[in-house]
Amino acid sequence: MSESRELALSIALEAVLCAARSLYVDIDELRDRAIELLMIVPSNVSPAVAQAIDEIDEATNSLDFKKSS
Repeated sequence: MSESRELALSIALEAVLCAARSLYVDIDELRDRAIELLMIVPSNVSPAVAQAIDEIDEATNSLDFKKSS
């Protein structure tokens, strides 16, 4: 994946999480459910699943950090 696409996806994820928070969605609950859904996918189908889970964790942790700043 190109660096520009990776950056765009990161920005998109952060925007979606910010929008969810502005709609009073529990971000921790949203993160947990997204990870649960990803865990259904067999790991041999896509090695990127583990990386996706890490990205979700990182994005939600970053959002929590920004909220407390």
